[in-house]
Amino acid sequence: MKRIFIGLIVLLSIMIITSIQNHGYVNAAETFTIKAVTAFPKTAPDNIPFTIWVEEVEKLVAKRAPGELKIQWVGGPEAVKIPDQVGAVQRGMVDVCYTANAFYVSLLAEVDAMKLSDFTPMEERARGVMDFWNDLHEKRLGIHFLGRLGHDQKFYLYMLKPIKSADLTGFNIRVSPMYLQVVKGLGGNPVVIPITDLYVALERKVVDGYCMVTVGIRDYGWHKHTKYIVDVPFYRGPNPIMINLNTWKKLPKKLQDILTEATIEAEKRAVAKFEELQREERPLLLKEGIQVITLPPAEKEKFLRVAYEEGWKDVIQKSPQYGPELKKLLSKGK
Repeated sequence: MKRIFIGLIVLLSIMIITSIQNHGYVNAAETFTIKAVTAFPKTAPDNIPFTIWVEEVEKLVAKRAPGELKIQWVGGPEAVKIPDQVGAVQRGMVDVCYTANAFYVSLLAEVDAMKLSDFTPMEERARGVMDFWNDLHEKRLGIHFLGRLGHDQKFYLYMLKPIKSADLTGFNIRVSPMYLQVVKGLGGNPVVIPITDLYVALERKVVDGYCMVTVGIRDYGWHKHTKYIVDVPFYRGPNPIMINLNTWKKLPKKLQDILTEATIEAEKRAVAKFEELQREERPLLLKEGIQVITLPPAEKEKFLRVAYEEGWKDVIQKSPQYGPELKKLLSKGK
């Protein structure tokens, strides 16, 4: 009888343990560690949206999946060179990349159209733009497109010498793929210089101007050699965030949902944060002695017309398949 009793206890214990395991109470949930790289140093203003995104992810993980997902920031350009970062995501060397669209146009020419959008990230989601970008990224790059975290600030032309019209003939302007078309379209001489070398280029007057958003100029010290800001806002600063497609597919749906929801919330917070920073920064730049150039209405209209006509012309020329569709998606009244 005693043996039977002991046997029943052992059998009952096995049944209880099996039941608990099946319901996931003994085996701890697997922890997924996502390695992320950014195109910007940790303390750079451009990195603020990424910091916001990490905060949103951590908040949702703590609430809905404690201990199941960690974001590990491996570094910025010092960890992986900027032109190599999206490629590193493709190869699975890192899982996530937060970058600028201009930094991977060589891999996906269509992303240059992001800067030409008439809409905020939130408006783009409502129009199905994010789905379009994701489909293109997954098919062509093997990357899942999470969203557009960019600060969404407009760019301005900053000069060492004054101009009176939308004509840059004779001026050497530092460019990146972000604003190459507008500089060429206005007759300027594009000069390719790494952003890290622009301070010295301005100091030595190698260039006569550059394009930049409002926030960040003082951080780089460029204000010390900048004399004028041409008050014609153009293009947008769209910084995408993306994840390796294989990594994405390995994540349970609830973690995928967390990353998507965190991105949506971070987009809103990033835009609001930089609107605030821009309001604070402009008076500080003027206090440093930078003068505002207000072009005549006709010249301002010409500046913007050239910027967007040349921008879309380049996109459609490089991508006749998707360029026209992107123009419809990203333009008001289309």
